[in-house]
Amino acid sequence: MGVTEELAAALWRARTEGGLVPRAAGDSLVSEDVAYRVQREVVSLAAATRVGWKVGATSAAAQALLATDAPVTAPMLAGECFASPAGVAVFGGHDTSVECEFAFRFADDLPRKGAYGRAEVLAAVAALIPAIEIVGCRFEGGLSGLGAVRLIADMAANTAWIKGPEHANWGATDPKHRSVRLYRDDKVIAEGIGANALGNPLDVLQWIANHLSVLGDGIKAGEVVSTGTCTGVTPIASGDTLVADFGDLGRVRVRFVTG
Repeated sequence: MGVTEELAAALWRARTEGGLVPRAAGDSLVSEDVAYRVQREVVSLAAATRVGWKVGATSAAAQALLATDAPVTAPMLAGECFASPAGVAVFGGHDTSVECEFAFRFADDLPRKGAYGRAEVLAAVAALIPAIEIVGCRFEGGLSGLGAVRLIADMAANTAWIKGPEHANWGATDPKHRSVRLYRDDKVIAEGIGANALGNPLDVLQWIANHLSVLGDGIKAGEVVSTGTCTGVTPIASGDTLVADFGDLGRVRVRFVTG
């Protein structure tokens, strides 16, 4: 077993059984290309259907926390994606947090190797979905200062994803200026707007279409893309019930238990 396979296996064990991987184990990640190879190995070990893609590090707050200066992406897999309201088990020590995000379901494939324009990408979108992404870190030391290559290898910090109601007639919705509030026990603990995700969640869709094209992959019809946090990265504790309020787009509810 090579270094790439060994790191992927360690990250997969930590993801599914708990525990942590030493940060030094990521020293072999000499480039983002290598990190994405590890990510693909983790997906292979999961042997699960791909539900879609998450895009991370799209906000200034997330980039500052993670010590990276550009977005990253990773597949989201069946068995880790749920409909609201949902109960999700998390492992202690994984620095688990939540992010409130705008997500989009695609009606058409975007498989081309080559650049996509924004209008072309948006024409392929079938629905807007308010969502919560649960993020965590399988490397020792948590999310703070993780860096791009470790972040990519660890499935871009994805742990789970919770979807709210889908909106097929979303064309008049401007997610850039939409506000989102995150509640715990009826108290607002985080808030933000769509523009916190790379300036506009719709621009994130163009980014990932072109990024996946470079990686030799693409969005498939029926898959979702979650575009990154509008509300920062909010730590959780076992027993928490959190509600993300997207106004007239609906609410997303998740309860946490220890895995």
